Amino acid sequence: MELAEIDNDDLEAFLVESYESLDQIERSIIDLEKTSAHKEALDRIYRSLHTLKGNCGFLPFPKLESLAHAGESLISCLRDGLGFAKGDRNLTVTPQIISTLLQTVDSIRQLLSQIKTTKHEGDDNFATLIETLTQLQQTQQVVAVSPSPQPQQPSELTEVAIIVSESADIRVNVSLLDQVMNLVGELVLTRNQIIGFSDKFKDNSFASTCQRLNLITAQLQAGVMKTRLQPISTIWQKFPRVIRDLAIAYGKQVEVEMQGADTEIDKSMIEAIKDPLTHLVRNCIDHGIESPTERSATGKLTTGKIFLKAFYENGKVNIEVGDDGQGLSPAQLKRRAQQLGLVSIAQVETMSDAEAIDLIFLPGFSTSQQITNLSGRGVGMDIVKSNIEKINGSIEIDSQQGIRTTFKLKIPLTLTIIPALIVTSEGDRYAIPQASIQELVRLEPQALNKIEIFYDVPVYPLRGNLISLVYLNQILQSPNTPNSPLPTQHSALATPYSALNLVIIQAENYQFGLVVDTIEDIQEIVVKPLGKQLKALSLFAGATTMGDGKVALIIDVLSLAKLAELNAKQQLLSSIADANIVEEVSDRQMILLFQGPQGAAMGMPIAIAFRLEEIPRVAVEKVGNQEVVRTGGRILPLIDLNKIFPSNQQTPTTETDTLQLVIVSPNCELSVGLVVERILDIVEEPLTIKGIPSRPGVLFCAVIQGQITEILDVEAVIEIANPYLLQVSDRG
Repeated sequence: MELAEIDNDDLEAFLVESYESLDQIERSIIDLEKTSAHKEALDRIYRSLHTLKGNCGFLPFPKLESLAHAGESLISCLRDGLGFAKGDRNLTVTPQIISTLLQTVDSIRQLLSQIKTTKHEGDDNFATLIETLTQLQQTQQVVAVSPSPQPQQPSELTEVAIIVSESADIRVNVSLLDQVMNLVGELVLTRNQIIGFSDKFKDNSFASTCQRLNLITAQLQAGVMKTRLQPISTIWQKFPRVIRDLAIAYGKQVEVEMQGADTEIDKSMIEAIKDPLTHLVRNCIDHGIESPTERSATGKLTTGKIFLKAFYENGKVNIEVGDDGQGLSPAQLKRRAQQLGLVSIAQVETMSDAEAIDLIFLPGFSTSQQITNLSGRGVGMDIVKSNIEKINGSIEIDSQQGIRTTFKLKIPLTLTIIPALIVTSEGDRYAIPQASIQELVRLEPQALNKIEIFYDVPVYPLRGNLISLVYLNQILQSPNTPNSPLPTQHSALATPYSALNLVIIQAENYQFGLVVDTIEDIQEIVVKPLGKQLKALSLFAGATTMGDGKVALIIDVLSLAKLAELNAKQQLLSSIADANIVEEVSDRQMILLFQGPQGAAMGMPIAIAFRLEEIPRVAVEKVGNQEVVRTGGRILPLIDLNKIFPSNQQTPTTETDTLQLVIVSPNCELSVGLVVERILDIVEEPLTIKGIPSRPGVLFCAVIQGQITEILDVEAVIEIANPYLLQVSDRG
């Protein structure tokens, strides 16, 4: 068969499958160095090489077929030696065999690359490698090998099972997924706009259609986003080979530990962080891990470790790459930067250790005294930082000299759809990712006199804690305009008689109250990266298009906290708290007021109310006897207060198309959605007038705003509805 006769789609499918098989083979060869993994690794390599050789039988690639056949034959001999088949040889895995097999993988990859580029195998000759593979098959070594208790060949059932499982998946071009994702993003924006029309026209039929559109859009959005997600192991699976080769080249002993390999991120982010992560891993071996002799002299194990860790936090993917090597020396880094002419003597004398460690991000900085095949710790780190920042990420270094070094990357979830709170300031709208929001507080005029200024820091005592206030309109002032004085009391945004809106934000070690003009609503927004002209604005993590077609910028809360110099302010507030300058205000509490069954006035401490939501009634599902709803990427149990506090009177009830939820978290392991009739207000009141509980599920009665109000006992309500929920959370 001539190559010209082969369909392009068939050739592309062959290449994709071959590359996947090759990645599997390479990982399994690395596993061969672990004695316990011999049987399974050999089985995987044999099957993958056999498949690759078989596919070559349908295509005119004789070199590739011969190379795969030679590797398969060697693996077959190794499997025979481990009891897979009867034979008089007892061939075992040696470092030479491992290196030759890895060389075979590299040669196959070279051939595939040539085929992909030119559609033929090229002129390279692999006869020497094939001869080496053949000679290794005939090397007989008598060694003690523990035979498998039940030696067996891979059965045909196994092969059939593999084919069946693979048939459940199809390959889709990434560009097509990008196009579908963009269309879903536009659909979400259109959905938001139509819902806005529904709220404006107040038409019941139109509202019902909008709710159905909302539900379908949410389900479609979740499905499409999942198709773009890939586990970070897609990158990490290549590192064991890189680490092994580099460790051998530098005479070091290194092993790798991985946590969170199943953490999923967007396909576009995978491509963006692949090279920076590889560079960090290479640097860990080159300049992080010491030689076995050096490690032994300092009391360390001769085998060094490289750590890879990935997890979600505050709506971002956190990736850590570290080693237990010699760490970074601030003094040495200062001297080296001065030698290279990157900093002056005066700068070095006033530089902190943290600033000295950050010197490795300067262009041209290197700790290496001579050029090597690898980058020294610092060589090319400016490129690593630049590539991370291009995707609105950040990188920090945590190092202890002589103990360890850890690079901490924070990667935003760009090109995704996230829930965000929409706020306004000076007439413009901004979005704050919901993951960073702790609670919303509205300060009525009578509460504004509690805002104090300590050391030029405006603060508010919230349930006994001093909360720094950040006025968004002050932060957003143009740097070209003179700095206006710090706001005193509430003068920045309000007259002495108006209320103040606070968004209490918790991000990493920062907690502060963001003062905004108005708080609109929580919406699902399409996150889009900023253009080149706005890249320098670190305050914003991206932008989104609102339902009316206008653009809203997405606030990066960590950058906002740093811009407001909250770290120094919080240290001042800690000293204030230690000195007992501010009195505790334990007699006043923030209370969420809502209308319960039969119009009863009810409330609960806002501290346990995680957030407020409105959902379509049709979104409620039932699992066993428990009603649930899918929201925020999890399954939330629902408790209808009408069933907890039933009425003795047979009064007809009218069902609405939507349900109002108060999502409560009585403990860190449990969140439950309470279905209420109507959410009324959030007030700060002294609970001085109290009465006995009126019925089960009520903590006590109190007079709030002149009305007797039942304060809900959330744990008692959950106990009445489904005590199993509390039991499970206690075990967690």
